[in-house]
Amino acid sequence: MLKAILHGKAGRIEHNKDESVSWSQLFKTREDLLTSTIFERFAYLTDAVQHALLMHWFKQHHGNIPLSFGEFIDTTYWQRFNHQHDKGSNQVEPDLILHFEHCNIIVEVKPPAGGNQYFWQWCKEIESFLQAEDDDKRLYFLAIGRVEHNSAKDWANELLEEKEDIPLNKLKGIAAINWDAVTAQLVELISEEATLVLSKQDSRIIQDMLDGLGLYGQQISPFKWSQLTANSLSKLGLIQPRLISHPTSLTHQADVPFSLQSLPNHSLGSLDLQRFQSALKE
Repeated sequence: MLKAILHGKAGRIEHNKDESVSWSQLFKTREDLLTSTIFERFAYLTDAVQHALLMHWFKQHHGNIPLSFGEFIDTTYWQRFNHQHDKGSNQVEPDLILHFEHCNIIVEVKPPAGGNQYFWQWCKEIESFLQAEDDDKRLYFLAIGRVEHNSAKDWANELLEEKEDIPLNKLKGIAAINWDAVTAQLVELISEEATLVLSKQDSRIIQDMLDGLGLYGQQISPFKWSQLTANSLSKLGLIQPRLISHPTSLTHQADVPFSLQSLPNHSLGSLDLQRFQSALKE
């Protein structure tokens, strides 16, 4: 489906009854489509690449993270939990949960141009998961997209504090990262300068992930404007020093006074390409 969208072959879909939009337009507004595009492919990556991604995503973490999350087991998407609180209960639906041998990771995704992350959503998702799960695995929380570093730090510190009514001692670490940083790492992994050697399969999977991120306006090319503007290129103008310094006429005819008024009656001489080329080489 991703390839069909990228090549404009997915057609259009009815949206808001009387309105139809292209799949590419719809894709950009739905965080669930971004979630599935990235994490469906995450499941097919080799253990080494999965580990590299996770270590990068948890680089700006609060609390503790392990040296290894263990072997990847499965992913649960949009599982509903019943969140019990002082005023009753309500349904909570994290975007996904990554299940590993030694831990679980709740992931909350916000698209680059979508709504922001907010504290109470993190709190409800963590609390409802811990209320429902009886296993002893460690829990980690990862927020991707639309979050400021200072906010993530404050929220994480509050959530990692002990609470009497919720067994938050199972919650070991919280991390937040924006899509620019996620994309930059993926670009680096398939570049010639990458330190991690990828299999052909891993390279193709990561390229698919980048293609999906490109639909959201992410910079998926290794080339940047700063690299282009760093080169000192001479300015191009109508009067070039090399041409002026060459006294020989570049046409077969002698110079004739010229003005805009005389343009209709002006007979332009033919250009001698050999003389023109030799003038540029000198």
